[in-house]
Amino acid sequence: MKRIHIALTGATGLLGRNLLFEFIKKYKDNFDDLTILILGRREGSMSLKDRIFDIVLDEAIPYIGLCDVKMLKEFLEKNVECIETDLTSDNLGISSDHILQLRHRPIDFFFHIASLTDFRNSPMVKKKLWEANVKGTEQILELLATLDVREYCYVSSAYCCGKTHGDIMPDYINLNAEFRNDYEQSKLEAEIKSRDFAKRNGIRFRSFRPSTISGRLMEAPLGAINKFDVFYGFAAFWLQMKLALTLNPGDRYSVPVLFDVAMCYNTNSGLNIVPVDYAAKVMYEVCMQNHPDEDFHLANNAETPHRIYVSAIFEALNISGIQAVDEIPVDLNRLEALYYKTVGKIFTPYIVSKPMHFNTQNLKEIELKCGLQCPEVDKDNFIKLLDYAKEKDFGIRIKKLNQPARAEFSGVGALRA
Repeated sequence: MKRIHIALTGATGLLGRNLLFEFIKKYKDNFDDLTILILGRREGSMSLKDRIFDIVLDEAIPYIGLCDVKMLKEFLEKNVECIETDLTSDNLGISSDHILQLRHRPIDFFFHIASLTDFRNSPMVKKKLWEANVKGTEQILELLATLDVREYCYVSSAYCCGKTHGDIMPDYINLNAEFRNDYEQSKLEAEIKSRDFAKRNGIRFRSFRPSTISGRLMEAPLGAINKFDVFYGFAAFWLQMKLALTLNPGDRYSVPVLFDVAMCYNTNSGLNIVPVDYAAKVMYEVCMQNHPDEDFHLANNAETPHRIYVSAIFEALNISGIQAVDEIPVDLNRLEALYYKTVGKIFTPYIVSKPMHFNTQNLKEIELKCGLQCPEVDKDNFIKLLDYAKEKDFGIRIKKLNQPARAEFSGVGALRA
């Protein structure tokens, strides 16, 4: 294997950590040939270095497979450099000494994955999205202009296409699109800035547009995920509603509950769900195989029908009484009103859409060369995702089992890698 030096932002996030695991897995027999620069935030009193080391040592070993843990620790100490940064701080919060340090080492692949993910629509949220995703990316680009970078890889979003449907190519851009939320538009603006920067500076550019990222379906443990948003946040809302009935928390899944809810979604379309480990493997292979294209969807070959995964979620939660409707009811009961005001307000624009096919044709040759195939997210595989999420209670912090059930829940909310 060739010796490479990679850099990445967002390594503590879902896709970022799995891409990190994938590189370590591929180089586990040749650790001396891989060096990694990680740019990211500290968390409270915990340094970025401690965060990364904890993530790798706690989560990566099942993904990597048979591995000498001592050698892995030595690799982390010797070949992984962590520089604390913040997308919303001037100059990313990086000292001039660190910048000088970075200039002395060529970077083969720079992956910009970190972003703020918030699907709510409000002036305050929009301001934060632009600070992190647009201005933060501009600051990353200013840093790149001072470094020796061979290839710049920007992780965008499949949904930056806006409210369109049918066959959608990975390089589709419509500046006049109607967007479901400010997040989608912020990702498109940051992608365009990245593309223009690379062209002006003669740097090889790639954009990766993931659809709805789920837990793993290829590497152990199946279903593994570290953040619970999108359909996980949808499930968390309904688990919280169940717990609000003051059930014993120990009975939160076993006791059936009947809710009277008319839920608006398109029974003829679905959600494109891509397992995070597959997405990480595709990114790795595209770069290492030196594919000539610039733009790629990280997406499944087909949508998972809303009627399949929505029913699977309610079965897993042991909730009945949910009825699919074509339009949001006019006269809402209290539970419906709360749903459409919170999680439903965020989720409904995605589940009423016409079918969206994110074209992945340019990945077929890549997949063929390395024997890679995207796992179909059918009902059986979706249940595997739910089984892992249930072990983590969909991210809800639940009070002790001998107390009345109370749950702390932030909804789909804001997430930053």
